[in-house]
Amino acid sequence: MRAAPAKFSSGLDWNLLKVFNAIVEAGGVSAAARVLNRKQPAVSLALKRLEAEVGAKLCQRGPGGFRLTDAGRRVAEIAAGLERGVTELPPSLSDAAREVRGRVRLQLISNVVSPALDRALAGFHARHPEVEFVIEVDTWDAIGRALLRGEADIGLAPARFQHAQLRYDVLFREVQRPYCGRSHPLYGRRVTKPAGLAGYGFVLTGDDEPDDLTKFRLRHGLGRRLAGISEHLEEAKRLVLAGVGICFLPEEFARPEVRAGRLWPLGEGRQGPTMALYVITNPGAPSHLACQLFLAELRRAVPKNPTGGRKNH
Repeated sequence: MRAAPAKFSSGLDWNLLKVFNAIVEAGGVSAAARVLNRKQPAVSLALKRLEAEVGAKLCQRGPGGFRLTDAGRRVAEIAAGLERGVTELPPSLSDAAREVRGRVRLQLISNVVSPALDRALAGFHARHPEVEFVIEVDTWDAIGRALLRGEADIGLAPARFQHAQLRYDVLFREVQRPYCGRSHPLYGRRVTKPAGLAGYGFVLTGDDEPDDLTKFRLRHGLGRRLAGISEHLEEAKRLVLAGVGICFLPEEFARPEVRAGRLWPLGEGRQGPTMALYVITNPGAPSHLACQLFLAELRRAVPKNPTGGRKNH
């Protein structure tokens, strides 16, 4: 027997509709899992739970590809409408813009280059000029701890480990490449294979080095000769510019120095590891309107295929 509408609505997990909308937009469970940054079994389970809730098969999956059933098309329309309604919520509050006050506390790693973040800050301030921003710079692990303790509203950082209490949304992915300075013997030369750099001294970024980069270095024997170390990218870059050694740096962070001829990228194309930078929040922590509105602004500013790097401060 089908539940009464009021009982069905109160018992439904509305997140299932959000996941279903992502499945429809992405054209399948696997693609949706990548968009949502979740594992495929979790997305499949969400689909099965929604089908159980509505009491109907919503899609067909098989050799012929992904296809919605009649019931699936109806649920997809509803889910898309809800998604649009939530997305349009902040603009609908524009009449109350002057009343929005408070403080948004951001913690981020140093040297972040993100056009999406810059657009969000500018757009949000134009709409809510009375809101105050407090931005602090720290390491990725300290940012996670601050969010768990309620000392920050939003974190921008990579995530070596994802804490179960925190939410992680990809802001962009940055490419790490090895660079040398003008006085280095490899300046201006082509190095086609990473192993060709194994005999040279490296400047390392210590505990702040992303895991994927560490694995890449060790796989190719890079960094066994230590020329310098600094957990601050600016200081690591200073050593590279001085010719002390080779260092992996985010592409966007290094781009101005490359254009000026002070740094030389070693390796071809996008050879090198990539690192995701996340918008990190604590769904269980008390929230306030200014923070909610800025998060919505930031998520709207993120492109569908986010890329970016780190910024010179």
